[in-house]
Amino acid sequence: IPEFKVEKVDKQIVNLFGYTTKFDDRTEVSHFIASIKKNGGYLCLGTSESTSIPTGNYFDFLNNDPDIPKTRFSIMSGAGRTCSIHTPMLLRHREEVDSLKIIYLINPVYWRTSLSEINEEYLDRYTNYYMSNSIPQTDIERKTYYPAIDPYLDNVPLFNKLLFTTEYFIRAKRRNYFYNLNYLINPDAYEESVSYMPYNRRDLTRYPLFGQIDSDYIDTVVNLASDAHPYHYDPINESSTYRYEELKSFMAVCKDLGVQVTYIIGPYNARFLKNHEPEGLPAYVRTTQKIKQILLDGNADFIDATDISSKPGAFIDHQHHSSYGAYFIYSKIKMHLHEKSDL
Repeated sequence: IPEFKVEKVDKQIVNLFGYTTKFDDRTEVSHFIASIKKNGGYLCLGTSESTSIPTGNYFDFLNNDPDIPKTRFSIMSGAGRTCSIHTPMLLRHREEVDSLKIIYLINPVYWRTSLSEINEEYLDRYTNYYMSNSIPQTDIERKTYYPAIDPYLDNVPLFNKLLFTTEYFIRAKRRNYFYNLNYLINPDAYEESVSYMPYNRRDLTRYPLFGQIDSDYIDTVVNLASDAHPYHYDPINESSTYRYEELKSFMAVCKDLGVQVTYIIGPYNARFLKNHEPEGLPAYVRTTQKIKQILLDGNADFIDATDISSKPGAFIDHQHHSSYGAYFIYSKIKMHLHEKSDL
């Protein structure tokens, strides 16, 4: 059965299913990348703070701003989807990702003690052992690109290695029938399965609270929503270097592959910390300063959004910004890209 390929790339795709990038479904991933590049768009990457917010997140505002008539912002995000998760996909599409424009939001909460080291649950969720481990790399590349991935790959139990490898090849075989054959017979079915950017009139009035605090929902003294989950304090682990090494490796692979990344040093809930755990606040300040220094040392393009940390109403819990907080992130991105003449 011949491989089904997309012949015409026109409209920009909104996002991809997690399994598509986990197993590198090549046609879909290639189409996704090409659709962003051809339309001069951006791919927004982030963790749980960059998922859907009913009243609008920063990428929603960017995509609906009438002052940004052409540029569109695709999204891949999810809890624990930190930068190294994307490295295997970038390496599998070396030539295609050249000049791809990315916005990556760095969330400082991943330097917390419970998140500051390798998290097997997240890596199992977003990466496949065989897909990640079988990418041709030189020894120097492997050492440079995989310091946050190899410790995980090396410690996957033997049974799981066999299981994940089998899963990869079974999925590849099934694609011959449920994907290649299906779409070769009916190409229109593929088009119907793809989530394209809506090309209707841009209008921010669809977000009634755009740029406003939802004061009925958020306690602005501590920046907690009325339905926020009980919080167990988890301080920054200042002795761990894992997240710094992860960031530096991602910066290296993007630089080497020609990926154009704008980094955002994300805000943290300083009002919550000040009221509940004031002794933990200085560690967040020091951590974001170290992140900033790494970006400066790497001559990276970045936006410092840490001043949003203390804004009343900018968070709904200890680690997730609100739609009001997203408004400030959107504003910073818009201004930054305008200054670069990239909108």
